[in-house]
Amino acid sequence: MATFIGIGFSKDYDQHKAARDAAFYAKTNLAKDRIDFAIIFCTVHYDTKIIFPVINQVLGNTKTVGCSTAGIILSDSVQTRGISVLAYTSDEVKSGTGFFKDITPENTQEAGFNFAKNTVADFGRHARQLMFFMVNSHLKNPLLFLKSMQEVLGSVFPIVGAGSCDDFQFTKSYEIYQNQAIKNSATGLLLGGHVAVGIGGHHGWRPLGKPHIIHKTTGNIINTIDGKKAVSLYENYFEEESAELLSTKLGQTVIFYPLGIYSAESNEYLLRNATQILPDGSIVCQGAIPQGVKVHLMIGNKDSCKYAAEEAARDAKNNLGPKEAKLVLVISSMARLKLLGRNAYQEIKRVRNVFGEHVPIFGMYSNGEICPFKTRTSIHRPHLQNESIVVVALS
Repeated sequence: MATFIGIGFSKDYDQHKAARDAAFYAKTNLAKDRIDFAIIFCTVHYDTKIIFPVINQVLGNTKTVGCSTAGIILSDSVQTRGISVLAYTSDEVKSGTGFFKDITPENTQEAGFNFAKNTVADFGRHARQLMFFMVNSHLKNPLLFLKSMQEVLGSVFPIVGAGSCDDFQFTKSYEIYQNQAIKNSATGLLLGGHVAVGIGGHHGWRPLGKPHIIHKTTGNIINTIDGKKAVSLYENYFEEESAELLSTKLGQTVIFYPLGIYSAESNEYLLRNATQILPDGSIVCQGAIPQGVKVHLMIGNKDSCKYAAEEAARDAKNNLGPKEAKLVLVISSMARLKLLGRNAYQEIKRVRNVFGEHVPIFGMYSNGEICPFKTRTSIHRPHLQNESIVVVALS
């Protein structure tokens, strides 16, 4: 009774070869005929209509989930171009996959509920341990989607999520289910049976200056802060870059200085990306922010990113208990990839040092992360976070 894992990767410019090699190496490294499920992460340099038939031919009729990404995380590198495939089989671990397409602002609550329900139905009547899912990162109310999933799975059930993304253009992202690339959807994997799960999540950003009060919000849009147009918070700190804020959906200023709301439950700041600045100075965020709360500009650097990665890995290892990790999944924000640049692998190396070189690492860069971040109590509710790193250890 054992678990088998095979990982394949290719960044070949020949699309057929890249798809064939990534799938072939995953299957070969698995060294088993049966594949219970596969996870695929792919950068947007590849035509999905070309590569998925090739992957499917190699893997056979295998359950597959995944999404597009700005970068692929492997045990020995970070790649900003390529196709990665994880093949997994176990006689001890149970798995189920689910999917929901055509998510809109009007059906978000229904979509989250039915997505979780469909995944549970495929999983069957086994002990559940972890829900890992990928969702359209442009979803206007991801918290509503999460809460409706929790109606099925439970409010404190371990849920880890990642927002699909592309190469920072915010136009090409997609989700993967059964070797199909579909936009505006959610796809996921439910794991259970005889598997232990350890989860850790941190971001490494700290508050800059004094707190400010959010006076008016409309859903995921902050209209006014301290009684002034919301963008004034950035303009007052970054006068020279203020023109950039109005000229781009996601300039470097708003990447490197997200908004932070202190959460007493998690004893940590929840980060929110400013995804767009509207003509009236309102700030569009990835995730809703309530009125009346205190908000900070947050600041981070390369060292704090690497330290947060190590802390997330240590939490995941500690939460795994006495068991040894057989696989480590890593979801890191695309903002961290932007900040760290050529040094991006350094934070993954911190994760590798915690678990040891023998434990395979597989992951992606995301636009928004969902994780049961550390709390003061034993209750760990999943939260939406931005610019963070999430480490999941599976025994």
